[in-house]
Amino acid sequence: MKYAIIADIHEDIVNLKFALGKIEKHNCHEIICLGDVSGFSAPHYNYYDTRNAHECLKLVRQSCKTVIAGNHDLHAAKITPKTSPNFKYPKLWYKMDYYERLNLSAGQVWLYSNDELDPLYSHADIEFLHTLPEYHILETNKHKILLSHFIYPNLTGSSREFYSFADDFELHKEYMENSGCQFGFAGHRHFAGLLIASDKGMVEKRYNSKYTPKPNDCILVPPITGARNGNGFCIFDSENLTIEAKRI
Repeated sequence: MKYAIIADIHEDIVNLKFALGKIEKHNCHEIICLGDVSGFSAPHYNYYDTRNAHECLKLVRQSCKTVIAGNHDLHAAKITPKTSPNFKYPKLWYKMDYYERLNLSAGQVWLYSNDELDPLYSHADIEFLHTLPEYHILETNKHKILLSHFIYPNLTGSSREFYSFADDFELHKEYMENSGCQFGFAGHRHFAGLLIASDKGMVEKRYNSKYTPKPNDCILVPPITGARNGNGFCIFDSENLTIEAKRI
């Protein structure tokens, strides 16, 4: 089967439509979304006039068989993550005001409220976000593959940690192994192409360069959002075992 993998839409309805149009031309059997449909950060994104979280979520629900929760999706629905590496969320986290959360978290987790605009979701949108898992195991004819927004123990990307070295992925690889998965896909890093944490180190594959996954690989896919250059999506062919990033 051929899978298209998208991530980090951040309410960019224009690029999401472009991506889905290009994905259709690749004759993919299934589309997977690795989270962060939500999350428009005013200081960093410049498509204020076209942002539309509601329409993005509607398209994702219509197009994707599997949808994973990202950190911005959890925040939009006022959900605390089940896994967090260094911070234990109190039960009344979203009842606290911004300054209470700021002092309690001590910079360990994203707070969003200071720069993120309201996604203006409907009640039905919020209900759907509450159904999303923090990870999913995709089973093909040959492999079991871990799908998540980021990497264990920061599966949703809610903690303020951006791992950059191969050693940072060791706990995630143990998590994959314990889950019976040979490799995994994640997003969150907004890398222009594929960023692979392999057993030999970090590997970068730019657009239109095919890659064959190795055991224990964690493959980070590019973002849909047009906030930066290099946005795109990933095509995974499970029969030929090839992975390729495609530019929008």
